[in-house]
Amino acid sequence: MDLLAFATSLITLGLIYGLLAVGLNVQFGFAGVLNFGYVAFFAVGAFTSALATLPPPGSPAYVEAGAQYALGLDLPWLAGFALAGLAGGLLALVIGLTSVRLRTHYLAVASFAMAEVVRYALSNETWLTRGEFGISGIPQPGHGTYVPTELYAYAYLVGCVAIVGGLVWAVRQASELPFGRLLRAIRDDELAARTLGKRTARTKLQALMIGGALGGLAGSLWTHSLGVVHVGQFVPIVTFQIWLAMLLGGTGNHLGVLIGAFLLIVIREGTRFLDAVPGLSAVAESNPSFVPSLRFVLIGLLLMVVVRFFPHGVRPDRPRTAPAFTGDLPAVAAAQAAQDAVEGPILSVRAVTKRFGGLAAVDGASLDVARGRITGLIGPNGAGKSTLLDLVSGVQRPDAGTVYLNRRPIAALPPEATAQAGLARTFQNPRLFGHLTVWENLMVAGADARSESLATTWLRVAGRRALEHEIAGRAEAVLAFLALSGLRDEPAAHLSGGQRKLLDLGRQMIRRPSLMLLDEPAAGVNRTLANRIFEHIGELNRQGTSFLIVEHEMDLVMRWCDRVIVMHQGGVLAQGTPAEVQRDPAVIEAYLGGGRAA
Repeated sequence: MDLLAFATSLITLGLIYGLLAVGLNVQFGFAGVLNFGYVAFFAVGAFTSALATLPPPGSPAYVEAGAQYALGLDLPWLAGFALAGLAGGLLALVIGLTSVRLRTHYLAVASFAMAEVVRYALSNETWLTRGEFGISGIPQPGHGTYVPTELYAYAYLVGCVAIVGGLVWAVRQASELPFGRLLRAIRDDELAARTLGKRTARTKLQALMIGGALGGLAGSLWTHSLGVVHVGQFVPIVTFQIWLAMLLGGTGNHLGVLIGAFLLIVIREGTRFLDAVPGLSAVAESNPSFVPSLRFVLIGLLLMVVVRFFPHGVRPDRPRTAPAFTGDLPAVAAAQAAQDAVEGPILSVRAVTKRFGGLAAVDGASLDVARGRITGLIGPNGAGKSTLLDLVSGVQRPDAGTVYLNRRPIAALPPEATAQAGLARTFQNPRLFGHLTVWENLMVAGADARSESLATTWLRVAGRRALEHEIAGRAEAVLAFLALSGLRDEPAAHLSGGQRKLLDLGRQMIRRPSLMLLDEPAAGVNRTLANRIFEHIGELNRQGTSFLIVEHEMDLVMRWCDRVIVMHQGGVLAQGTPAEVQRDPAVIEAYLGGGRAA
């Protein structure tokens, strides 16, 4: 055996599988899109590139090769390569438009089903693909023209290194910038990203298309390296081999999944020589199925060893370190000044109702939140307070009633639209992006659609740097304001309860909303930190931000709130100044158990 030739083919195969694994990593490792049909992009890219570059039927080259196929466009290889990427991206677009809004496990089933549809279509449309017989004689770029036959494998390897290296570099660039941070935020908590104003469905679709395009490009490299393509090369097990490569390397790390792909190829191809092991050759001769079966057993054992000792992959994704900020910190600006020109209540809720089966969680509630004030929303457990915040912020839709923000109806809007309208919302249990650092959480919250766009990431380099510097300055100012600068590089999942509350508040601050809905900001934290949180709320209010705060700590409500609204059994029981509410007999009765809890 020519070991150099074998090593060359092994490295080429590893690069192609590495590109496939990087594409899947964009979809799952970053965006959390569970795709069990990834091989479909690989197959479509391979056939597209082959048909684009084959000589047309009836041409001298066709006759000389004795080929049998119905379509050949005779395009240059680079054109076929580009068309393969386009075909993979378009297939991902079709899959995404029909299924990207599905829950994770439903999306996995849908993607697997779509891959099977593609495979059966390629198998049955024999006039185009020749089905299981496949197409041979696919042009190999430069073979015999620019590169001698004996050197072609090495030249093709060099080309693959350049192409795969360039593509991985471009994808890695996007992954480390605002677009990549947004993808990882969506992976951690999509609802939290939506309440920050992020259009997550569009971003996930972009990630799906990038992964699909990379799969199509890998298909082009594959089919031109072999010179032949047939449907049997793209069976479902290939998808799971790509998954194994990604998991072996470490999800979320593109260099890691490249390493994982090479590990998989070495394990898979190395076990082909078991019949050369002394003592096994005789057994293999008498039992032809022995060596293939033993091969799969050893592959499984080796993978178990890797998973046991490297549960997050051989090169797992690690928290990023924030770059040092240079320049003067901007002032912490709270509310958007443009909203101050609107007169009247900043928020108006009219006869809002939400039922879950036969239970009315919110039952005809109506209230106003005064502009530039801190309004408290109190009531017994089960009164409907958190559900009302869900209805106002777009997390849930009301069954009846209307909600107005700055006189604009928002009851039918999704959470990303209400956030873009100037509303911010925190949750009782902070929904942070746990795998992202404190600094990255703020950077995600502060970025707008322009800074997170792919065009800005890859094309507008100067504009991207200016936007990133501006957002970083605001993030540093918020960290200093909340005394969290010492935790800037700490993953959010490692924070204490009080620190999580502060970060959740800071994540809304950096967006500069006109109205903040806070759900029990002092719950579960010590008295000192609770007072500190409300001091920050008071400072933001003095700068112009309006607040509607659900809170059970009555001393904080009475001390900091200008007006208090009491909910009971899904409706508004009373409202007024803190002193008026404290003396209201109906409120006293509800809190002391005089009424039935909702």
